[in-house]
Amino acid sequence: MKNRALLLSLLVAASGVAAPTAKQPPVKRDPGTVKNYIVKQVGAQAIKEISALEGGKAFLDKFFKDQDWMEQFAGSGLVGGITAYGCNATPSMDKSLKALDLLYWNDRGGWGDTKVGRNMLTSLALNHAHDFSDEKLVEIAECYREWDRNGTLHSSCKNLDVRQWREVTNFGQNAELDVDSLRWIHDFATVPASRYSGLPWECHYRLFNCFGTSVHSGANYYRPWMHRWSIQELRYRVGGVCGALSKFGSHGAEAHGIRSYTAGQPGHCAFMLWNLDEDRWGHAYSVTGHTMAHFVLSDEHRFAASEEQDRYYRNPRRMDAEFLRWKGEYKKSMQMCNNNWQAAAEWLESLQGKGREEWDDFGATVRATFKDAPCLGWSLYRKYLKSFNADKGKMLAAAKLGLAEIKENTAKTEEAIYLDEAILDPLAELFGKDKEQLWPLFQSALDSYAGSPTFFRQTINWGSVNLMSTPEDTKRYLVTVATAAKTHKCSLDYAGMISSASQSGDITTFKQIYKLMDKLNPQEAAKPNGKSFPKQDYGGELLSEEGLLQISNTCGYDSPTRYRNALNAEDFADASAFHTDKTKEPWAQVLLPGESSIMGVTVVDRTGGYNATRQVPMEISISSDGVAWEQVGSAKEPKGEYKFNVGGKKAKYVRVARTKDAKDEVFHLHKILVYGKKLY
Repeated sequence: MKNRALLLSLLVAASGVAAPTAKQPPVKRDPGTVKNYIVKQVGAQAIKEISALEGGKAFLDKFFKDQDWMEQFAGSGLVGGITAYGCNATPSMDKSLKALDLLYWNDRGGWGDTKVGRNMLTSLALNHAHDFSDEKLVEIAECYREWDRNGTLHSSCKNLDVRQWREVTNFGQNAELDVDSLRWIHDFATVPASRYSGLPWECHYRLFNCFGTSVHSGANYYRPWMHRWSIQELRYRVGGVCGALSKFGSHGAEAHGIRSYTAGQPGHCAFMLWNLDEDRWGHAYSVTGHTMAHFVLSDEHRFAASEEQDRYYRNPRRMDAEFLRWKGEYKKSMQMCNNNWQAAAEWLESLQGKGREEWDDFGATVRATFKDAPCLGWSLYRKYLKSFNADKGKMLAAAKLGLAEIKENTAKTEEAIYLDEAILDPLAELFGKDKEQLWPLFQSALDSYAGSPTFFRQTINWGSVNLMSTPEDTKRYLVTVATAAKTHKCSLDYAGMISSASQSGDITTFKQIYKLMDKLNPQEAAKPNGKSFPKQDYGGELLSEEGLLQISNTCGYDSPTRYRNALNAEDFADASAFHTDKTKEPWAQVLLPGESSIMGVTVVDRTGGYNATRQVPMEISISSDGVAWEQVGSAKEPKGEYKFNVGGKKAKYVRVARTKDAKDEVFHLHKILVYGKKLY
């Protein structure tokens, strides 16, 4: 027998249920089926190796006589080590079973025979057999055994199954996890469950340590103290930015048996925390709702995918569906619980080399999952689409069928899926961004999502990014959108479209969107009051009406549908054409179609009192490239109209800004009229 006493000595030293989607007859689940599945996955050689270890045969006898244990081991999601963004790409059940045997052999006092102990040890083996050493696995298990025995784990973990324990022991993105950190943060983070969302703020938010080293330099940030403190204590004492703080919060919850994942948000790191009061996932240390979980037991990492899977695991027919999966009856499994992602993944794997009829049966079955699991379903459907290979015509027809099946359903997930990122962008990649294929996809998506409060808008925005690269494409895009909106009686997000065109400097689209708005929804436009602004005697013509307006930032008072009113000679009722947020250096600028000879600039402010002081001190600058600027005028006192003679200097950009030493305030104006002569 192999001697494993070393590990034991180390231990001594280390101190709401979703309804089924279709009625199905009862499934007889016998222990022989799940045992055969596990033996097949593990392999005869691995079973033999475990049996040869000290205590190995006794472990296998106990394991294979316990049907619930086997079912939880085999039916709690993909087996594999945890990487920074999900499960190991090449999962191996034999390593997990060997790790489970190891943990049981090193278990002391029969903890592994309790519900908490058995489920925790099984989760640890499933999650980390691939990436933690034997010693580390055993030491982590000892921590949780000790905490369970002394009552310092949260009471909610008493009822967790193996899959839920995997959401505790994922230790998301903590590749540097050490047992000292685990013990330290367990002792430190002894707070009520409701306070774990605020745990990151126990740390100092610091980009540079006291020696001036940036946190982005890697290990050098903590290097001066690494000999003294564990990684979590370093985060507490030295600080870090959002990545370090989110790991601190998530790890603190996990160290007390509370389900949590680290997660990413655009430009920010957050974490997901199980809300014990509402019995659902929630955000923590969050700046936006668009959250990408780092650990999901599938190949998708969205917040929505986590909730989709949670609904699946709550389904009382789920284990019957898993039983069908173990028998290889994948279609029946998916029909019983239509977001059984793992059954679909295994079915997909079995289709390699099969004929079109079998592939199309798979595709139709996956489409039926979209109403309950759009994130997980589309992950699989993209793989189905790839089966068409070079036949883009048939691939396009299948893609249209899929688009027609997606319906917006925000009631089941805290976040709606992002249609453009989750579905349309990957489709564009599948078609090699070939516009001849993307145009009909765009049309199909518009038709499918007419009436959807978010999907229709996301489709329009996706089309503007992917299809408007030439003037001809822009005209076609606007006609297509206008036709769809008129046909389906949908309102358009003109403000969002105008803002997007403004930020990107797309003058053609900027002007075309206003034409579209005037034609389809004239009530959206700010109405002129019938008066024309008097022509200024600088020499030349009004140039600004052919350009677009850009501003430094925006806020809730801003309305991009008014931007054009700042640039033309028609007077209008609103006091301001734009409104920035508070900042010390706000600006608004006119981008002209080409370089021009700038003769003069008239700036009009229709506000009074304190509001009029927000615009001054003011300076006027011009630029040919938007990078190098030349100041051509300034004003210190507020007044209704400012006139600046420029004298014919060449420029493409004209900027009006509050000077850098001014107050922290908003910025808003009625008109920025640029006069001169075109050089383009």
